[in-house]
Amino acid sequence: MVETESGTKKPETEEFAPVPVRSGKSPQPGPLRRLASFLARVFGPGELTLGGFRAPAILAGVASAAAMMVRLFVPGPVGMGDQGDGHGLVCSLGVSNDRPWDYSEFTRFIYPSWSPHDFAGEACGAVGSGEAVYSSQLAFLWLGKLITPLFGWGSGVDMRAVGIVCCLVFGLLIAALVAVLPGRVSFRILIAALVTAVMADGVFADFFISPYPEPAAFLGTLAVLVALLHYWNGRGNRWLALLGVVGATMFTVAAKPEMVSWLPVVGLALLWLPHVPQRRSGRRAPENNWWRQRVVPCAAIVGIAAFAVAFLAAQPKRTHDLNVYNAVFAELLPHSPVPEDDLKWLGLDPGFLAASGTTVASPRSAAFNPKFQEFQEQVGPAKLAAFYLTHPERLIGMGERGVTAMLTPELGYIGSFMEGQGHQPFDKDRRFPVVLGLFTALKAVPVALVALQLLTLLLGFAVAFRKKAAVGRLAVVVVVAGWLQFWVVMLGSGQPEIYRQLLLTGFLAALCVPLLVALISILASEPRKLVQQSPELPPSEQNTATLRDPAISA
Repeated sequence: MVETESGTKKPETEEFAPVPVRSGKSPQPGPLRRLASFLARVFGPGELTLGGFRAPAILAGVASAAAMMVRLFVPGPVGMGDQGDGHGLVCSLGVSNDRPWDYSEFTRFIYPSWSPHDFAGEACGAVGSGEAVYSSQLAFLWLGKLITPLFGWGSGVDMRAVGIVCCLVFGLLIAALVAVLPGRVSFRILIAALVTAVMADGVFADFFISPYPEPAAFLGTLAVLVALLHYWNGRGNRWLALLGVVGATMFTVAAKPEMVSWLPVVGLALLWLPHVPQRRSGRRAPENNWWRQRVVPCAAIVGIAAFAVAFLAAQPKRTHDLNVYNAVFAELLPHSPVPEDDLKWLGLDPGFLAASGTTVASPRSAAFNPKFQEFQEQVGPAKLAAFYLTHPERLIGMGERGVTAMLTPELGYIGSFMEGQGHQPFDKDRRFPVVLGLFTALKAVPVALVALQLLTLLLGFAVAFRKKAAVGRLAVVVVVAGWLQFWVVMLGSGQPEIYRQLLLTGFLAALCVPLLVALISILASEPRKLVQQSPELPPSEQNTATLRDPAISA
């Protein structure tokens, strides 16, 4: 044995350093990986911070409003021709449309000018009854009437002025959207630009210059989404955020009777309270705290429901009767394998079978049947709902027809240009066919649309529960609202005007594209707080940190 002196030092040994493990991949990332990294740095959400960016929000709103005006007026105005339905709404302002009287003539082009006119009797109101027609679109029409003389378009109301009002309101909503979205300013502007691209498609934007109530439905839908985002963010005064949701929902429901489908969706959204980080304490919250937090949202839901019931009660009875007629004779009987049995189930005379496939204005209309009053007394929305509950297999074919109609959003039976602009009758506006091109491609495989919505729904739940981001909740609301709107239209009004009635459902489906971009960006973004959350090492130990350290391996 070799003895060593106790005072001598041990020979120094080299510190162990782990040899890097080769992964087999090139240390230099490929071009696609570099491109993805660049896009994530520039357009990714980064940290999901809220608030700030007032100047970018204002600029985004101004840019979107200007883009919509250029879209509608350059090189010439485009809009949506009137089939005669717009008269019942606009005539309440004391104006009459300057157009040809023949139906085949005034549907070929748009006639935006409405001159002052005094109506008497049933000349104004719902077709066939003269009952007053109510819609929140009257607010835009009234503002358009105020600014019409400023542009030299006469003393009445010009739909081009109404289009300008709608563009300005859309710009305000885009500015609000940028303000309430989370993440970096580039990410917010990207999502706002995608929403603007959806709205700028002719199948939606052309309604801004029209007498239809669709603009109030489109803009009201965006207002509800922005208000819900602000409510879920939990910033600012909670009462004001709740009032914003209530006001936007009432405006949207009042646009069209079919928009009542928003009521259950908004009700669930209000009960889905904003996320509040839990305090790390041993005390448990009181059991009645859950109910106490939802008292005010429940009161808001009751108020919205009362308003919706009052609005539906004020709608013309003529409109209700037409919807029931179409649901039976234009939808149920023509597509039924056993129409005789269906009439028996509804308690109707077999003679009504001769009116299958007709509207109330058809020569073979059931209105000429001596027992038509029995139909009006026995059949209503409740009985139709009970019929489909007992015959659920009928919903499959109805859903297929509805999806096909929704993927055909272009209304080819009415024109989009003014007469004398060098366009042929019934020509359609295809200056920016983003949604039209997407829906045309999906029409070859309609199930792809449902897959798109399901993917948006699943990713929405993932972002809502994993990232605690309000954008995920918004995606869930958009998908569910689209499905409810779809079935309200299909069960409530049937085949006639199905293409125009399903435009709101198509609008919600098209919004899934910008939402998917936002959801994927949020899920793919990696938080940069990994180093900040790990304990800082002293300077003497920073060089000796290895993969064995918990802070590094985590």
